Amino acid sequence: MDDFDNLEEKIIQQTEPDEEGTTSGEILEILLNTREQGQMMERLIKNQIEVKDEMIDKLHKELDYYKQGAADRFVDQLMKAVIKVRKDMNRLATSTGWEDLSADVLRKEYQYALEDLTDLLEQQNVDPYTSNQGDVFDASIHQPKIEVTDDATLDKTIKESISEGYKKADKVLIPERVIVYQYKA
Repeated sequence: MDDFDNLEEKIIQQTEPDEEGTTSGEILEILLNTREQGQMMERLIKNQIEVKDEMIDKLHKELDYYKQGAADRFVDQLMKAVIKVRKDMNRLATSTGWEDLSADVLRKEYQYALEDLTDLLEQQNVDPYTSNQGDVFDASIHQPKIEVTDDATLDKTIKESISEGYKKADKVLIPERVIVYQYKA
C-alpha cells in the first residue's frame, strides 16, 4: 500500500493534462475507485469463505452425529438379539428342573440357541462359508495350518476345513481355518 500512496502523491503533484487531455486528477480518481473496488471485493470474498467454512463445519458435525447414531442403533439391535439368546439360556440354566433335564432336552435347547444366533447373523447379512477338500488355498479367506506332504500335486490345496469362516458381502470378518498341504521334497 505504501507504493500506492507514493504513486498517489506523485499524481497529485502533476497537474498538467497529458497528450489525450486527461488530467492527473482524473487518473487519481480512477485509481482511488479501483483501489476501493479491490478492497470491497477482498472483503466480499473473505466473508464468503468464512460463511462456507462455517457451513462445512456444521455439515461435518451433522454427519458425525448421524454416523454415531447409526452405529449406536446397530449395536443396540445386536445387543438386543444377544440378550434374548442369553435370557433363554439363563432361563433354562436357572430353572428348577435343570439338574433333571435329559440330554435330548439340552440338545434341543442348544439347537434353539444356535438357530437364534444364525438368524441374527442372517439379519446382518453375515454368511458362513467353508471350503472343500482339494480346493486351492486362498490367503485372503483362509487361515492355514500347514501339513507337509511329499506329493507335489497336493501343494497349496486344502486337506480339511477346521472351522468355518464368516463374510459380510465380500468382506471377510473371520477367515476359515483350514489344514493346507505344503510340498517339501
